[in-house]
Amino acid sequence: MRVIDRFHPQRRHELQAALDAGLALLRGEVSLLEPPLLYPLTLLSLLLLLIGLIGFSALALLALAWRALPGWSTGSIDGLQLLIWIGISSAIYLALLPLHELLHGLVFRFWGGEPYYGLRLPVALYCGARNQLFRRNHYLLVGLAPCLVLSLLLALLMFCWPMTAPYLVLAGAGHLSGCAGDLLAIFLLLRYPSHLCVEDTELGFRIWEIFPHQLDLSTTARTN
Repeated sequence: MRVIDRFHPQRRHELQAALDAGLALLRGEVSLLEPPLLYPLTLLSLLLLLIGLIGFSALALLALAWRALPGWSTGSIDGLQLLIWIGISSAIYLALLPLHELLHGLVFRFWGGEPYYGLRLPVALYCGARNQLFRRNHYLLVGLAPCLVLSLLLALLMFCWPMTAPYLVLAGAGHLSGCAGDLLAIFLLLRYPSHLCVEDTELGFRIWEIFPHQLDLSTTARTN
């Protein structure tokens, strides 16, 4: 396994040496897609969908009112209009999926990691970083980036081009709902001290504590 920390090479070297010497302890392992967490993950996803629908609808109405453009008509909407709205919204949502994973990968690379991408049928894209240990706070930013960046981007698009606002509501809410796993992982990681390291796994993450000071002690003992 490799310790990742682009901006603190000395600290990375110390942690890597201790890790290679076996001076690391597994503090915890979390699998987000297995029964203990699957139920709360589902509830969180539904809650985020509701929050997203309310929040993005409010933003869309504000954007349309700000530019004095007609929004959703108070009259009846025929079936064709509804299908067009659903179709465009769904296409935007699907376009957000690879962008979401790309943002994970960009932040992995920013810290010095080497991400990989994959697909689980039917449409579950994913990004990971095998056999790499990241500082806890660095990993938190990996998880937070897509939710924050894409939500802000959609809000900005609504106000810059208000005519797109009605089509971004469903896409934005769906994307926010899909961030449930990232946000649950962030919540769980915040319960651990910041000096620990995180290993990304296909279903979640592992928490490691590395003891570089013990390596110094053992080196001193051998010298004496």
